[in-house]
Amino acid sequence: MAKCASFSLFFIIAGASMTPEGFNMEIIGGREVPPHSQPFMASIQYGGDHVCGGVLIHPQWVLTAAHCQSLFANSQSLKVVLGAHSLSKNEASKQILEVKKLVPFSRFKTDPTSNDIMLIQLHRAVKLNKNIQPLHLTFKTYIRPGTKCQVTGWGTTNPDLVRPSDTLRKVAVTIISRKLCNSQSYYNHKPTITRNMVCAGDAQGLKDSCWGDSGGPLVCKGVFSAIVSGGHKCGQAKKPGVYILLTKKYQTWIKNNLAPHHAR
Repeated sequence: MAKCASFSLFFIIAGASMTPEGFNMEIIGGREVPPHSQPFMASIQYGGDHVCGGVLIHPQWVLTAAHCQSLFANSQSLKVVLGAHSLSKNEASKQILEVKKLVPFSRFKTDPTSNDIMLIQLHRAVKLNKNIQPLHLTFKTYIRPGTKCQVTGWGTTNPDLVRPSDTLRKVAVTIISRKLCNSQSYYNHKPTITRNMVCAGDAQGLKDSCWGDSGGPLVCKGVFSAIVSGGHKCGQAKKPGVYILLTKKYQTWIKNNLAPHHAR
């Protein structure tokens, strides 16, 4: 895959053209999860194709990456699929919902690299059951380097093939210090990994998120801590995955949008 041109719009999905600067994320080096063991996972689909992951945080709200909106021309053909394990199979557990509105973080346009987070309001509340459950939000200001985390998604399993995995997969990644991730041998401040972001990968570059994983969850020690944002290509030791950390400012923004007067 070609090097991304600017880290602000750096994701591609099967069937979509590549943006000048980057990539969409998929699971590299992971394994298939037991069906419906991640009941909070959402597949965001445009024209019937998976474009991004997401996390159900409320019966009518999904959290994802804001850059995902660049992957579809309009929200009319946008659907959110919950309760899925296989993207292709006609599973009885699936609920397919239309989108009422997209709410990117207010400062995404002015600083898209470190504010790559968006809420999706579903047209109606999803029916919760054992296969569809919200994931509890716990806001983080810091994750210690060396912490082992799990990232989940339908992203591609081969960085040379830009197509999603049919089944949901998970991989273990390790948190990398912000200082190291910004160092000359890593991202060299292109982009700058800010306090709203965190890097996670693998010393050998064998485990990573990749195209199609954007917007999915990074769970550290059982706590939902960040969402997949981007990176340079996939599975490169010194170009680890970049994630948006669920900090206090996002807590306030999410709570304000989920308040009853916003949900009408």
